[in-house]
Amino acid sequence: MEKQLYNLRGIVTTVISPFAGEDKHLDLDSLANEIDMACRAGVAGFLVPCLASEQWLLSTEEKKLLVQTTAKAAAGRAKLITSITAPTTEERIRLMNEFRDCGIDGLNMQVPHETEQEFMEAIEAIDREKPDFLLIQDADFNGNGIDTAWLVKAFQSFESVVGAKLEVKYTAPKCSKLIEETDGKMLVASGWGNDQLLELLDRGVHTVMPSGMFELWTKVYDLHSHGNREAAKCLFYDMLPIITFTRQSQELNRWFHKRYLRTLGAFATELSREEVVLDEYHYRYADELIARARDIIARLDTYC
Repeated sequence: MEKQLYNLRGIVTTVISPFAGEDKHLDLDSLANEIDMACRAGVAGFLVPCLASEQWLLSTEEKKLLVQTTAKAAAGRAKLITSITAPTTEERIRLMNEFRDCGIDGLNMQVPHETEQEFMEAIEAIDREKPDFLLIQDADFNGNGIDTAWLVKAFQSFESVVGAKLEVKYTAPKCSKLIEETDGKMLVASGWGNDQLLELLDRGVHTVMPSGMFELWTKVYDLHSHGNREAAKCLFYDMLPIITFTRQSQELNRWFHKRYLRTLGAFATELSREEVVLDEYHYRYADELIARARDIIARLDTYC
């Protein structure tokens, strides 16, 4: 099977779920604000639902609302990728069918990989349904994730598989290996490892999937893709204190971006359904870093 690199480059932002009220219901107006802000900043796409969306705390109907609202707000401006990660093949297919009529462009899926056979069969079940495209989620924050040879084999064997989203212990070198072993034809994306952004771009990673701070991430990507690595480096280094704060935990990362979006007027609240352990130091430092982000945004034109 002869495959070509799928046309998706740039920042694909992971959608943060806004909640409101005592019952912490989905705040769809705030969500639409988030999507519009990201589109105006020039993101290439959205991943929703996902970890950033607190998807494990959402009902199927709420997940559909997230996808439908994102699709409507982003229509004609960015691609929409939905996650169909679930414990069983039947549930993954059910989720895919739930989302298909919502205006999505493709799928992202975490695949069982105890054995190569289990891995390939899980992908084959989705490929038979002929989705527009499928990204394999390779998530293992403490280890090396899925065998690289299996990822390459899946890419070469299944028409729907266009690439992989990597979130592993050694993300950057694994990205390089996948690009090299597929002659640059496999779409390689990075998720949680975005504190390695400059290195990832130097290695030729096609797509990066952070949350929030849309203007900053897209500006680094655009500067680098236009050959201005020095300006990209200066901006990225100015962002690093903020990124470092968010890398303390997944929970803190999600909360910080809710507070960021509330401060910028997109979100009405910074409520989370998950438990987030915070104290006065978190609030103070987060507000200092949000101020830093706003200052950088105000002078983005100076990075050139």
